Amino acid sequence: MPQGRTAAKLIRFAPDELAAVSRRARTCGRTPARFIREAALGAIPKARHNEDRDRILLALARVGGQLSVLARRVNDGNQHESDGAQLAAALAEHRTAIRALILPGHVSRSKV
Repeated sequence: MPQGRTAAKLIRFAPDELAAVSRRARTCGRTPARFIREAALGAIPKARHNEDRDRILLALARVGGQLSVLARRVNDGNQHESDGAQLAAALAEHRTAIRALILPGHVSRSKV
């Protein structure tokens, strides 16, 4: 059975250091105390998954697939009349996803 944490150790930080530790801890979904403890014991804290970022990256992968199909058709000389409209739609979706990555919160969820 694990022992409770009863021993305490005071650690001093400069204000900017504590702010950086707190930021990194928040990014990892940890409290600063847990983040410091785990890092001191050899853990390598990783940022938690960001669902919005993952959704945007999936959209970019989908657009990449669409662009790949269109490029293959052009290279093979098998262009269809609808390729221009599909290319315009794929590029618009690509721009929307890129904006969402660069300017989080400025693009609605329904557009990506």
